[in-house]
Amino acid sequence: MRDFERDAAENQTLLSGLLDNDREAFYANAIDILRVSDDSPGFLHLIVLMVSSGLLLRALCDPILSKEEAIALGRAATRADPMADVALAKGLADSVLADGGPAQLETAPRLMEILAEISDGSRILPAMMRLMRHSNPSIRSKAVLTIGRGGQSIQWLKGRMAQADPRIRANAIEAIWSVNSREAQTLLGSALTDANNRVLGNALLGLYRLGDCSVIREIVLMASHETSVFRSTAAWVMGETDDPRFTETLVRMLVEPDTTVRKLAFTALRRVKAAAAQTVQGTEWRMAGLIEVREPNDLQKTLRTVHMAVTSTDSGDQPKVLPTQFILTEGARNVLSYKVTERPAAEAMSVIFVFPRTEEPATAPWNLGALQCLAWKRPADLWCSLPFLPSGASEATGAVVQHAPAPFISSPEAVSASLARTPDHADCADLWETLGRCVGLDRAAARGKRHLIVVATDRVGRIAGQGLILSVIGSRTSLQVISSVSNPGVEDFCRQAKGRFRTFETEAEIPELIQEAYLNLLARYQIRYQPVSPEATILKARVQTASGWGEVKIPIPQE
Repeated sequence: MRDFERDAAENQTLLSGLLDNDREAFYANAIDILRVSDDSPGFLHLIVLMVSSGLLLRALCDPILSKEEAIALGRAATRADPMADVALAKGLADSVLADGGPAQLETAPRLMEILAEISDGSRILPAMMRLMRHSNPSIRSKAVLTIGRGGQSIQWLKGRMAQADPRIRANAIEAIWSVNSREAQTLLGSALTDANNRVLGNALLGLYRLGDCSVIREIVLMASHETSVFRSTAAWVMGETDDPRFTETLVRMLVEPDTTVRKLAFTALRRVKAAAAQTVQGTEWRMAGLIEVREPNDLQKTLRTVHMAVTSTDSGDQPKVLPTQFILTEGARNVLSYKVTERPAAEAMSVIFVFPRTEEPATAPWNLGALQCLAWKRPADLWCSLPFLPSGASEATGAVVQHAPAPFISSPEAVSASLARTPDHADCADLWETLGRCVGLDRAAARGKRHLIVVATDRVGRIAGQGLILSVIGSRTSLQVISSVSNPGVEDFCRQAKGRFRTFETEAEIPELIQEAYLNLLARYQIRYQPVSPEATILKARVQTASGWGEVKIPIPQE
């Protein structure tokens, strides 16, 4: 093996001679080499010899190989010989059905698990169907799992749910964990009423992985089941989810009187913590969100609605997030009851930035914040920048500025240039007049829905006229204002115009708040949830997936 490539033909002959002369000695030496798989020509030829001689079946069942090593060997075998999985399945069925001795019965489940990992299932279907007729229920249940993973119809798996053996029912449910279809979800949902803990646990985990938020609370409730086997299954399910929101429940289970429950809870807790540590090493996503203000006559007073955006930090790419991958926390309590609705990407829109006029636009924090939003600007979206005069400026008299409306811009370069220019005083008015110009801009020049992002760095003395408020509402213009701490007139205007009002304490916060305001326009997820902490002022939302993560703190508005 070490010198195989120096003379491949000669070494192939030598290996075949060793196999023919002493089969047992050949196997004993080959098994050590096979523990560390690679794709070298010598290794692949050795596997071919193992397959053709029928020794690969024995090697995969050999306890000297761990399950992970055996799976790696099985995958290497399918690379060396595309028909290796078929030969293994046929050999397994022949040996088990021929005599069914203790050795075969003991190793058959392990080999069937390996076959389920290395084969697509359809190729080994005939052999698995033969094993479905075996008298041993463990072998029959493993056959159901392998057949189901091979793409057998949901209707066929549904028929297995009528079997009295809970192992068969549990494996039928496990077989459709990765099947995202209405029929699969229906079958998983029907299994939630099964009296067996393993069937129920598999159904809960399957629905969780498909993004069904309703099972989160059911998993927590299962951890308090009166029967210890159900509590053990609950601990196992929590560990399989890698979900940190189950940490508190698992910690409580560490003092369980039942030894098995404690052991599984400890294992699950360690896995959840390891997954959390691994997640933060991945891609960090940018998140933003806002919570709808509920009207006094809102019939859904028990629920809150939050709109959430999840995107790349440096582009407009929006990752796919399952509902169960959103983790909401109010105060120190996790939200267990919520529903996520994913909406299509927002249509093309027109965004108007209303910022204070400054002599140093290149360093103004509001301009810096807008420029950072260019990473998320889509080609079809239009931008417009309208500066206004601070209330203390002598020119801010409230007179209407008579000039052509500022143009909407699509090009990122043109946007950057417009934000870098210092406008003349004669081209600016006060805040209210500027907002009036925003809603009065030529509608034909705009595109899609109109959105205002406003920054007010000082207290605005005058109050908004009722006409301006009605114009904002009538034009269906969305409004987000980022203001200094004390600005009651602007806050009241936002309230009446159905807008959002945020405050800042230092100008260093402005770029971040502008980015959050812009991302709110791209929100694709609507989450309705049951509040768990009435006194909480912040909702913490976190997304955790295998490919990335993100976190944001969202102020909870006053009712």
